[in-house]
Amino acid sequence: MNKQWLLLAALALGAVILLTEWNLDSTDKNPQLTTQPATPTDSTPLAMQWRYGVSQRYQILSESSMQMQATVQGASSIHVHMQGQHDTLTLKANSDEAVVGMQLSSVELKINDTVDAGTNRALSVPFRVRFATNGMPLAFEFPAEVNQYNRSILENLVRTFQVSLESADNWVVNESNSSGTYEVTYKRTGPAQIKKSKRKFDTTAAGIVSWSEISSTESFSIEVGRNWIAEMDVQETMSTDGQGSPAMTVNNHATLKLQLGTQLALSPDLWRFDATAAVGSASAAKRPVPNITPEEARKQILATVPELDTTKQGRLRLIHRLRDLLRVDASLPAIILDVLKTQELSDRTRADLYLALEQAGTDSAQAALVEVITDNNWSLKDGMRAIVAMGGIKQATTESITALWDMAQYGSGGERQRMADSATFALGSIGNTMNQTDDPEYATLRSSLLSNALGAGSITQRSNYITALGNTHDTTLANEVVILLDDTEPAIRRAAALSLGSLGTDQVADRLVSHYSTEDNGYVRGAIAESLQSWTKPSDSAMAMFRQTVRTEKDESSRYNIAVLLSNNLDKFPENESVLREIMRNEPSKRIRQKAAEALSAHQSQP
Repeated sequence: MNKQWLLLAALALGAVILLTEWNLDSTDKNPQLTTQPATPTDSTPLAMQWRYGVSQRYQILSESSMQMQATVQGASSIHVHMQGQHDTLTLKANSDEAVVGMQLSSVELKINDTVDAGTNRALSVPFRVRFATNGMPLAFEFPAEVNQYNRSILENLVRTFQVSLESADNWVVNESNSSGTYEVTYKRTGPAQIKKSKRKFDTTAAGIVSWSEISSTESFSIEVGRNWIAEMDVQETMSTDGQGSPAMTVNNHATLKLQLGTQLALSPDLWRFDATAAVGSASAAKRPVPNITPEEARKQILATVPELDTTKQGRLRLIHRLRDLLRVDASLPAIILDVLKTQELSDRTRADLYLALEQAGTDSAQAALVEVITDNNWSLKDGMRAIVAMGGIKQATTESITALWDMAQYGSGGERQRMADSATFALGSIGNTMNQTDDPEYATLRSSLLSNALGAGSITQRSNYITALGNTHDTTLANEVVILLDDTEPAIRRAAALSLGSLGTDQVADRLVSHYSTEDNGYVRGAIAESLQSWTKPSDSAMAMFRQTVRTEKDESSRYNIAVLLSNNLDKFPENESVLREIMRNEPSKRIRQKAAEALSAHQSQP
């Protein structure tokens, strides 16, 4: 896994770029509006404010760390640091929405202390954000030159501090980003002060990473006479379960503070651009092909690869160059394979070449990936990278899907069995994309995955197909998968329980609770308890049962997942508090005690 892939995995959740100091400078372009904040005269809850023509500056400083245990390359870690100035101008404000122009007028992004100057320059473009009046970002618009990777960074920068303000004292909403949805609880602690916490993440993104848990403790305030948020503090953790994806944990901390003093003179003309679709793997077919001959493209590809191998900064620019060159002619992806066979390249460069093939997305690029997957002369690492790339393809060819099916069904065991496992998971990820785009071929893929999951294959194969069904995030599959909780094999029951956590447990929650009560395998009970963490409205009887069983449960993973379930529902079920305190006193597992302590600490910080 290369560093850019790791960064994108975290940015997809919208939590890597965080704010630790926010300088806001306000210049009112409308002479009829006061530029001095008014003082509240009563305790009436304040509403989010948007005033036309107001310009603001934010000084951004952010920190994020990520640890990953990958299946192929071992443990990896990454630290992301970002600082700079973020300028905004309110371009439109009415009773329905506000449109805000934004630009990072200066920015320095470091990944493991390495500065990517090319990415920093690319992030400095103006873009527009359409907000609901309650503060929730509704849509993002970018100029044509901004690729998908940089759009993700900029969009998730904004979503890091997205809020959904209401006039109530307490409210619960579902918020989302490009990877999925999560439940957010708000609690008003004063007319202009609110606390916020995220949990119950349900990923909907295609790909290898499947986020299973998110928790945060956040507080923010607004101020009369000022646009947007005045002050914010964020502490956030997210993790994966390591089932069919790398085991990963991300920790973030951020604070933001309103400061005054600088006058800005921003022109609306800066944001007068035509909004375009994203430029990246999702829309590679729409990107103009370079107007050069195949021979010239071949020369440029061969010149770019060694440049990529020796470059530490601006690598993404070179990957995008290769992506575009590969689309000039169907013969060109074969050059990448020849380079991979004959040249000694760093692991990072080899991974980036597969990324270029994925982003090119053409039939010939996919054919090159198929060759690596199906030819045993390629190394296990290359095969795994090709499968990962295939899982990210937005318009998979019939040949690509067939190759993944063949690998999934006829894996030979041993070390290369890992390729068969990953190929099955990739089919589910491709199914997710097909389902989201209403691809008519999705019905066939769905039926085949389900048939194999219910069929007479090996336990490993059936478990993989069940996991692939979860990767589709097709909620209509929940009632099909839940019957597998009656299977005689514990591994099948466990895979079914975990997939139901991705498919949505609300419609089958009662059956999950019933199976938990009768399940004699602790490994499976832990998976059922984990899947129930996405239950949006747990019943009183179920919660009472879990408060009791956490005291007697022998399986450590089951106790951990029950502790998470009790923690997630502490606001709705105050009775959970005494059980969590008991866990802190008596639980032998450190991670379970820590989970209980974190939940109680967050709960106690709410007035």
